[in-house]
Amino acid sequence: MLSGQLPKTVDPRKLARQGLQFEGSLALKQFDRLVASLADDQGEVKVFLHFYMSEDHRVVLEGHVEANLKMICQRCLDVAELPVRSDLNLMGVLTDEQARSLPEGYEPLMLQEEPMELLPLLEEELLLSLPIVAYHPPEACQVQQNFTTESDEEAEASAAQAEEEKKRRNPFSVLASLKTDTTEPK
Repeated sequence: MLSGQLPKTVDPRKLARQGLQFEGSLALKQFDRLVASLADDQGEVKVFLHFYMSEDHRVVLEGHVEANLKMICQRCLDVAELPVRSDLNLMGVLTDEQARSLPEGYEPLMLQEEPMELLPLLEEELLLSLPIVAYHPPEACQVQQNFTTESDEEAEASAAQAEEEKKRRNPFSVLASLKTDTTEPK
């Protein structure tokens, strides 16, 4: 396994024949499209990649990409640090026909004659793993539960008064007073 600095370009066929594994990290600043969706560009992206040949001699790339990304919480509009992880299960293909006939659980990795750039592939995986709407976990969010300026005691008193009024305005409460038990046990 090769640790540390990740290569900028890779030749998936060559790496799969050698059965190489890579582990390392990249600065978040390098992911331009991803950073555009974030609150800041500080941090790193951790990467683990394993290239190998399948039993039917096809190029396979497995691994994962993960990062703690700072996004704006849509509840409180404060910065929320969210863990994002994307698992890679890619199989090399040359044509669209091969891509359509991949075994279940694999996504296509278009192989080309020249080495492919690693950064755009990893960035795409992270972009697809971003939440549609970013939130803090409920216990960590600083959003106000009540959007009023009244104290807790005043809020409880208002709620009790509203409940009492609701009971008084019940149109069926008249029927309750008409109900009498006419059957006597014998």
